[in-house]
Amino acid sequence: MRDAVTAGGRWTDAALDGLRREGDDRARRCLDALHAEHGTRAASLVFGTMSANDDPPPGDAPAALGEFFADTRDLPAGVDRARLHRGEDVFLTHAFSAALVLLAKSLPAGYAAPSLALVLNISGDLIRSPYRRLLGVLQMVVNVCASRGFEPGGRAVVTAQKLRLLHEGVRRIARRRLPDFEARYGVPVNHEDMLATILGFSYLVLMGFRRLGVGLTREAEEDYWYVWRVFAQCMGLDAARLPADVDDAGAFYAAYARRHYVPAARNPDGVALAAANLGMLRGLIPRPLRWLGLGVAPAFYMRELLTEEECARVGIPRVHGHRLLRVLLALLTRAGLGPRATDARERHVHAAISRAIFQGMIDRAWHGEVRFRVPATLADLRRLA
Repeated sequence: MRDAVTAGGRWTDAALDGLRREGDDRARRCLDALHAEHGTRAASLVFGTMSANDDPPPGDAPAALGEFFADTRDLPAGVDRARLHRGEDVFLTHAFSAALVLLAKSLPAGYAAPSLALVLNISGDLIRSPYRRLLGVLQMVVNVCASRGFEPGGRAVVTAQKLRLLHEGVRRIARRRLPDFEARYGVPVNHEDMLATILGFSYLVLMGFRRLGVGLTREAEEDYWYVWRVFAQCMGLDAARLPADVDDAGAFYAAYARRHYVPAARNPDGVALAAANLGMLRGLIPRPLRWLGLGVAPAFYMRELLTEEECARVGIPRVHGHRLLRVLLALLTRAGLGPRATDARERHVHAAISRAIFQGMIDRAWHGEVRFRVPATLADLRRLA
């Protein structure tokens, strides 16, 4: 009877169950060839390319790796590049608010699915040292949305290629470390989970923008979703099985949440990941903002951006003085730092807080290894991109 919930729509359980059986045959063949030629060094050869930079493999890379990058470098036929550029500009214009929504809504919401939380927590890195990993997530989003990222050899294309290999490596690790995973949840990093994650970076960001009063037009929302729809195809997902527009993305996400989100008691990995995420964000609020009472800002934004049910699923605590903090933001507004959410100027308050958090992540996670500071203008972002 579960299919009755989505009767009349395309996101039936039968359709989504099919996505759970799909991995990435092209990435699998690449890793198989690398393993046949290089044995146990295969994983290090691939994972070494993940952390270096956004460039494709060097000319002396193993043949299988070079062939994979050559075979997967082209965009899908018929891509509307003008729409891509408009979608990129949406992100570049609202990058700090997007970072805030990603950290306070998209990631904790996704932790409610045990199939995602178990795989994310295989290494324990997100709990033991979340800074670098979460900054890496933000860097991935920047790469996908970077200006001209889908040009030949662009950041978005190369990021998709590397993620496909990374995911295939994770599938192999998950099968060894979690032998009962596939019987319970389907192929590790399957297409349904991948699509839900991509919607976390796109659809949920748009819903967060609505909540923060960013004020995007419907056309701008569709252009931003289009960027991620093309990226999903670069990741090997079938275009015919992707949401067509923002409303369709919402229908998929509702079906996914119904199928996979569970209460906190049934998902200890998800609760632990959410707690690590929240603890990290609390530690990144600058002291002057803490003196003003904004040390609770990360939890405040999670409670603002997530529903009560979503918070309960991953154990996000209630914020004492929640209403008082809203008043404080209004006072900051009247002091010239931005007003209520319905007024365009308050977006500067949200952006200032998210900018402080994002810069804190860079400073703490990389200890000076990152040579740039967070840009303050659209022009700065474009220069970095």
